[in-house]
Amino acid sequence: MIEQLAILKQKGFSFLLSSYSALDRYFKIEEPGALYINTDATLVTLAKEFENLTYPGFPFADAHLLYGNTCVFLRCVDNTAMPFPEPFTAMNLLYNATRKVFLDPLNIYRDIRQHNLILNMSASPPDIVLMEAAKLISRYHYEIGNRERVQELPFSYHLSKEMQQHLLVSILSSQYPWKGLGLLQSSGFIERYWPEMYRMCEVKHAKDYHPEGNVWEHTLETFKYRKKVDLTLSLALLLHDIGKPVAKKTTTKPFHEHSELGTRIARRFLARLGFSEEMQQNVAYLIRFHMIPWALKRLPLYRTEKLMDSPLFPILLELYRADISSTFRGPESYYDACRVYRNYLKSKKNTYKTIKGM
Repeated sequence: MIEQLAILKQKGFSFLLSSYSALDRYFKIEEPGALYINTDATLVTLAKEFENLTYPGFPFADAHLLYGNTCVFLRCVDNTAMPFPEPFTAMNLLYNATRKVFLDPLNIYRDIRQHNLILNMSASPPDIVLMEAAKLISRYHYEIGNRERVQELPFSYHLSKEMQQHLLVSILSSQYPWKGLGLLQSSGFIERYWPEMYRMCEVKHAKDYHPEGNVWEHTLETFKYRKKVDLTLSLALLLHDIGKPVAKKTTTKPFHEHSELGTRIARRFLARLGFSEEMQQNVAYLIRFHMIPWALKRLPLYRTEKLMDSPLFPILLELYRADISSTFRGPESYYDACRVYRNYLKSKKNTYKTIKGM
């Protein structure tokens, strides 16, 4: 039990995990995301107990706070045992973290197990319906029964950067991010809010190398080869080819300097959504050098030593593996790069032992 729940329990407040937190436990998600809590504590009381409380909160919460890397969303309710109206019925499951039991006051267990989400249009504004749909289908097995209806929902012109970042992180931190991103693209959301990303839809790939289609479709395909849900890697996968729409074609390169161009575009995008400077730098490194593993065995050590010394280099290899796995190219160049990297680390370790033994 994390500190926030322990404090609520110590003070005698009732609380239950709701929404995604209850569903994560129901579906036994190994890496739970943000924490969603219903509590009978008032907002004034919460502000007294938690110095870093931020409010007013997101549209689906009264307040939120950060605990390490975990975002905790708090909803103040009169009765914790009665779910707050949600845009989809499956989100009405509750979980008692103290007794470790699920609560289903609205009898929605059957809805939870169904393939299609059941929409409750009267519960939330269209913006929230669309975003929660994208998050749900990214995180769980669900699909949207009436997809056209959700895709055609109107949405706000003034979605805050905090909401945009939360939405993107929620999708990328899930098992099936291509599903949620695909919904946002088909609904017009990405064209409206993330136009630099939308431009990838307009750039065709050569069928000889990319069977999956345009740059956007290739980007979504790379997530199917991601082995680990890691935010830095996921952001790099999402943005690694974002420079292709503005790259120039030469006689030998169809997307000349797209890595360098993409680095600058990605940094501006991440800054606009409020990502930290550290995250911007890390993702920029991965985008800038995402083609290096292909040439690693042919490059002299003086050109690659600094790159391989970076703690991000293993993530760079994972980015490259997912990138080429979605194309017609085989994995040989990835294995070659891994061998070069392994030999470099072994040589560096032996050199260190020799110097230490002198």
